Amino acid sequence: MGMKDAASRIIARFGQAGTLRQIVNTGPEWAPVQTEVDTAITVAVVDYAQEVRDGTLIQSGDLRALVSVEGLSVTPTTADKLIVGGVEYVIARVSPLAPDGVARFHELQVRT
Repeated sequence: MGMKDAASRIIARFGQAGTLRQIVNTGPEWAPVQTEVDTAITVAVVDYAQEVRDGTLIQSGDLRALVSVEGLSVTPTTADKLIVGGVEYVIARVSPLAPDGVARFHELQVRT
């Protein structure tokens, strides 16, 4: 079983509704208007295994968020926020799983 298959099963079984909040600039470059844009997503939030927590890159409270690409029209970035169950998370890292050049899901490292 590969990582893609495992993530797909986890998202299908434990996935829940979430929101990806992005800041979008509109208007002229010299005076942009920033607007928050929310995108509905399906996400499964899981713990990191204890052995991968090093206290620097992966901190003790960090979580993994596996985001489905099904119907996703935007790409998550570290400038975005993830909201799940009323909790807003900062995105520390984004890693798309794209073995053939097409993202199959996005793994986010998130923290409160």
